[in-house]
Amino acid sequence: MQWRHASSSPPRKFKTQPSAGKIMATIFWDSKGVLLIHYIPDKTTMNGQYCANLLLKLRQEIKDKRYRMLTRRVWLLLNNSPVHKFTIAQQAVCDCGFVQLDHPA
Repeated sequence: MQWRHASSSPPRKFKTQPSAGKIMATIFWDSKGVLLIHYIPDKTTMNGQYCANLLLKLRQEIKDKRYRMLTRRVWLLLNNSPVHKFTIAQQAVCDCGFVQLDHPA
């Protein structure tokens, strides 16, 4: 209900526009800038194999952009999502030569 004068026009209703949808991205960066931005395709499930393939892409990007970085240790801080704890994802971290930092309890 809305207070209005009897002779005034009815209130205008705004038309809503559908949103563009959600876009999910995984971003890897270091102190010098962004290394890799990977947009996850629509209706794709993030699982251990997908995470492992993403880490291999990251290693290739480091090799292309900052080749000296691989001679030293690469410290990787992943969030505590269950995907990153899968055996295949943990094996990919080791295969790439990354050292994973653990989150404090």
